[in-house]
Amino acid sequence: MELPISKRENLLLALNHQKPAWMPALYSDSQIVTCKTSRDMAPTKEAAGFDWFGTRYDYSAVLNCNMPNGGVMDDITQWREKVRWPDMDALDWSHDADGFVRNEELCCYARLSNGIFERIHAFMGFEQALQDMFVEPDECREFFLRMAQYRVDLFNKYADCFPLDFIVAADDYGTARAPFFSCEMYEDLLYEPTRRFVEGVHARGVKFIAHCCGCVTPFMPYFVEMGVDGVEIQAELNDLSAIMQQYGDKLLIEVRPTINGSADEDVIAAAHALVDTYGAHTNPGSGGTCMGRAATPEQNRLLNDEIVRYSLEKYAAVR
Repeated sequence: MELPISKRENLLLALNHQKPAWMPALYSDSQIVTCKTSRDMAPTKEAAGFDWFGTRYDYSAVLNCNMPNGGVMDDITQWREKVRWPDMDALDWSHDADGFVRNEELCCYARLSNGIFERIHAFMGFEQALQDMFVEPDECREFFLRMAQYRVDLFNKYADCFPLDFIVAADDYGTARAPFFSCEMYEDLLYEPTRRFVEGVHARGVKFIAHCCGCVTPFMPYFVEMGVDGVEIQAELNDLSAIMQQYGDKLLIEVRPTINGSADEDVIAAAHALVDTYGAHTNPGSGGTCMGRAATPEQNRLLNDEIVRYSLEKYAAVR
């Protein structure tokens, strides 16, 4: 299929909240990079291990990955004493981009996990972390601010190595029913650290996409205020259509099709429904960015090709 502009140009239009030529696909329209020098996580997800803070990662055969599980401190009052911040400037990052070949047709991005809030429970366990946010807010606030600076410093190492267009920064805030903490607590403890992280990313001309699992709709106004460019949140737990109608001219929102059936006609119908619900022709700003998956490789190609073809047709009227 002949496209009027490159996939990178199209996705950047959406990230700038302008009308793209078609509904972009955040990941298939991008190439991912990673810094081999970083030990922000354990060396591999497929085994137990430690990161450069000394966080313990326990492996789960059921999940086929590892998860951080404490080992750094017992409670937040110990963070100044027990958190060993890595000296990233003392490491040789010069070979991290060895072998990297830029595809100019695609955006370039990095994924940064273990976010500012996630680190507090990674260091000492979830129950202790939430308890300390109630009983030791001053210590938690100072820790989060220091962690935000660490996140900016790590991001800058990535940005020094690769020509990033955006990052996906993971920091999960909620359960399937509600956020882990109130908006008031977010404002008091996490808003400013997160804003500084976003600001540090924007200072390098890079867009910021917040990956945030759980029921996290109450935090969308804060994301808009601090300048987050896009969100990756769960449709089954958050009303994406309502969020897009309210904030779609300020946040690029990832959306996914629902395929009801196994026939090709069902795949095509799902592509049309996705575009008609979340497309730029029916929503403010750029509409959504899609992640489309079907049951077979052939139907996956059909789905994504139809999303592009159909949205090209529909978006022509609003560009």
